[in-house]
Amino acid sequence: MRRRMSWQVGTLATLVAFVVVALGASAGQSAPSGSAQTGIIVSGTTDAITNIDPAGAYDYPSFMAAINIYEHLLDFKNGARLQPSLATRCFAVNGNLRRWRCNLRRGVEFHDGSAFDSADVKHSFDRVIKINDPSGISSLLGNLRSTTTTGRFAVTFNLKTPQSTWPQILATGAGFIVPNSYPANRLQANDQPQIGTGPYRLTRYTAGQQAVYERYDDYWGPPARNEGVILRQFARSSTQKLALERGEIDMAFNSGAMPPAELDSLKRNRNIRVHQGVGVSIRYLNFNVARPPFNNVAVRRAVAYLMPRQAIASRVYRGYVRPLFSMPPAGMPGHIDAFANVYGRRPNVAAARRVLQQAGVQTPVAADVWYTPTRYGDASADEYAEIKRALDGSGLFRVTLKTSEWAQYSDVLGRQYNAFQLGWFPDYVDIENYIVSFYRSDTFLANGYKNARVDRLIRTALATRNDDARLGLYRQIQNIVARDASTIPYWQGDMIAPARRNIAGIPGTIDAAFIMRFWQLRKI
Repeated sequence: MRRRMSWQVGTLATLVAFVVVALGASAGQSAPSGSAQTGIIVSGTTDAITNIDPAGAYDYPSFMAAINIYEHLLDFKNGARLQPSLATRCFAVNGNLRRWRCNLRRGVEFHDGSAFDSADVKHSFDRVIKINDPSGISSLLGNLRSTTTTGRFAVTFNLKTPQSTWPQILATGAGFIVPNSYPANRLQANDQPQIGTGPYRLTRYTAGQQAVYERYDDYWGPPARNEGVILRQFARSSTQKLALERGEIDMAFNSGAMPPAELDSLKRNRNIRVHQGVGVSIRYLNFNVARPPFNNVAVRRAVAYLMPRQAIASRVYRGYVRPLFSMPPAGMPGHIDAFANVYGRRPNVAAARRVLQQAGVQTPVAADVWYTPTRYGDASADEYAEIKRALDGSGLFRVTLKTSEWAQYSDVLGRQYNAFQLGWFPDYVDIENYIVSFYRSDTFLANGYKNARVDRLIRTALATRNDDARLGLYRQIQNIVARDASTIPYWQGDMIAPARRNIAGIPGTIDAAFIMRFWQLRKI
């Protein structure tokens, strides 16, 4: 049976979110009557996405919106294991790491009833590169020279340089497969049907209020364990918490998580369980190394000496996050505490003063530092107040904090901001994703950072088959970039999802891939 999608659409400036179904109450209403009986999960979030078309988004809420609709050739399944999805097998042709072939699954249909084949795969990858959206998602395909079809059910990816981790790139946001009907040189408009092969189809959304997805009954794989999910967007975390306590929503999942005081309160509620585990999300401060005052490495190093990691972790986040001393999270193979090795584990005013004096920098250094107040959770303001307190308190800086909401913030980043907050959630589960994305010359940050030695080491690491040797190269890179200090990581946090106790399946989807697999959840 083939179903055609029915759509009720409105203008989408900031689509509401990541997940699912067709009954669609407005965001200001309670959960629809009878949802407990029908198995519809109502999830809250404070996140907003940029684009639902995968070619136009490189932010976590957008990825979570897309993964319920679209699929990859390979996907990270439970336990963050890379497994076949729309492909049945992907392999290096004759062992050549520049040529990767994927054999495709047959008999798969898109939500509009059209058949999936190799033309759709080629079209999907070609358009990400051609559109080259300012969001930066095309940077993940920077090593892709071309995609060619081999009959209807095989594709070959021809790379510019050898890359042993190419299969993992196929499971990123840049690798979502859209039908050949999508425009080749522009994004599918947000008020047009979003068509994938995934377990849900998006049937309705209202900007800033809710997204409505329903289970796709003709899905090629195991059906979703629920009938669907309504995602309600909240402007404030406190309002979302109240809705969860009242039973108006069944669960909450935000990229920035809830403020610690709210999580502590929910833990005391016997009707709610706060699910927590796998700390691979990070926060970091970025510098535009081409703009003063941070074009001077001594100024960046002084900030690194003063970063109040423990104060942020304890005072602001009450232990829900841990200090981080390198971009890859602690516990990930290849991680070293590079910033601790160079700058120590605690703020060091004397060392910061010394590095500025040796460089002839007059103090206090006036600096604007930007953060976005809601994108990474309501605690961002307190987080950056701690950073300002540490820098100003040293007598070496005079910081002015500035804010803008995500739509504007994400559009300018390194092009206009001299120092700015960002968070990171893994595109794929490998140290490479926490190194290449920030330190290769074509970084999406557009912050002017270039280091020829780092570029050479990255190229070598990408082409290295032996994992021990590859991780050794990334350890070298971490030591180099810590001294360059174009980014300063300061905490890593867990995947956290508070839910009513009748929602089953959440622990099984909390893993290093950091994906809330809503199709695995059910009401009991």
